[in-house]
Amino acid sequence: MKCFRSRLLLSAAVAAAVVTFGETRGTAVEKLQLQVTPAVSMAPASVVVRVIVERDAANRELEIVADSDSFYRRTVVDLDGEQAPKVNELRLNDVPGGEYEVTATLYDANGVRTNARRTLMVMTLADRP
Repeated sequence: MKCFRSRLLLSAAVAAAVVTFGETRGTAVEKLQLQVTPAVSMAPASVVVRVIVERDAANRELEIVADSDSFYRRTVVDLDGEQAPKVNELRLNDVPGGEYEVTATLYDANGVRTNARRTLMVMTLADRP
């Protein structure tokens, strides 16, 4: 019975933490989320970059960049404030080996920038031990 109570309390604490986090407003995490799938792959890789932008009347532009020593891709998407899609997806095909910095930058009407960054690793046969 003691184990059951401990699990119940732990479950309640986790649920409360999730609800509290979900209600937080104005953080960069909520305004802009960046997902890169897969985070590690073999060259030539196919990668999906998904950017989730919280709808806001001030949103004007989204810039997505994938950058390494041998590859660069930049995409700019105009946003129409609250009417803009919440999810923006970029597919990268035939990505060569290397370590990439993937960034998403959200620009609003007041010139405020919100950034999110992820690292992408694309391995080659030469990288194998």
